[in-house]
Amino acid sequence: MKERFELTKREITIIRQYGLDPEKLQNCSACSYSFGERIVSEDLPSEQLFIVTGGRAKVGVNTPDGKSLILCFYISDGLMGEVELFTDAATGSTSVTALDHFECISIPIADNRNYLNNNLKFTHIAASELAKKLMQSTNNIVENTLYRAEVRLCRYIRSASDGRYFRDIMTDVAYSIGVSYRHLYRMMGALCRSGILEKTDSGYRICDMEKLTDLCRQK
Repeated sequence: MKERFELTKREITIIRQYGLDPEKLQNCSACSYSFGERIVSEDLPSEQLFIVTGGRAKVGVNTPDGKSLILCFYISDGLMGEVELFTDAATGSTSVTALDHFECISIPIADNRNYLNNNLKFTHIAASELAKKLMQSTNNIVENTLYRAEVRLCRYIRSASDGRYFRDIMTDVAYSIGVSYRHLYRMMGALCRSGILEKTDSGYRICDMEKLTDLCRQK
């Protein structure tokens, strides 16, 4: 993780879009993470509110048997840590991991709690984002119930891909779409044989995004 304490004009503008006055915030910084770096860890101290400014990160929860269930993906914007802010939680409720070069603005909750909680415009925006996340989680449950495993995999790949490339921890993928590790690799092999994917040293290249998207629409 890299951190700097001098915010750019773009970052200050983004802060204002959330109804916040940068001059009233204390000890903010801009953070950047590389692929695979953990941004927030479930059940470990979580003391920051984040405003996402670029990149992708996957959000998941740990299961009792040590596996990770992916809940959703952040793409280029949004808040992280608002649940911990509004519930006064001392630890993270989820784990957040960078899927590519990920950038965000970090706002220390302890230093800014009163200002954040008493800012009506900010709390309205944060509540709206929480509602959208709830709807997304509901949609994910519906997908895992109604869609075939092959379709769930394709939708996962499309959501988690970085442009034309997909790379992730395969055990997390298998658990998130509800299949065995062995069955996941059989499906990945079938996508490669059909020309939709190509295995590379760093992951999988999406060769035919149109076909992948068509499969995502099936049930």
